[in-house]
Amino acid sequence: MVAAAVICNAAAQLALKHGGMSGLHRWHDWINLPLMAGALLYGVSFILTVKVYAAYPLSVISPLMAGCIFILITLGAAWFFAEPVTLQKLGGMLLIVAGIVLLGKSA
Repeated sequence: MVAAAVICNAAAQLALKHGGMSGLHRWHDWINLPLMAGALLYGVSFILTVKVYAAYPLSVISPLMAGCIFILITLGAAWFFAEPVTLQKLGGMLLIVAGIVLLGKSA
């Protein structure tokens, strides 16, 4: 359930980016498949996240999920939108993974 919540959240953000890239100047520009998919995925992510938060210690699971989402967003943005993965981003992801490992050991 944790993985599904994280994947839905990251996919929602990527879909919203894609849906907003065409320009949102008129009201009917807002009705497009990527934006609707992003909203739906955020809804699913919300429901799953509530269930995950109820089942695990918040001080462990919230940072773990946030870190995983950050990593997925960075990789997804590089893949789908050709955003650069800089050394700073790689260093940040490495630190996040280290933090996740430490959190996992404390749980």
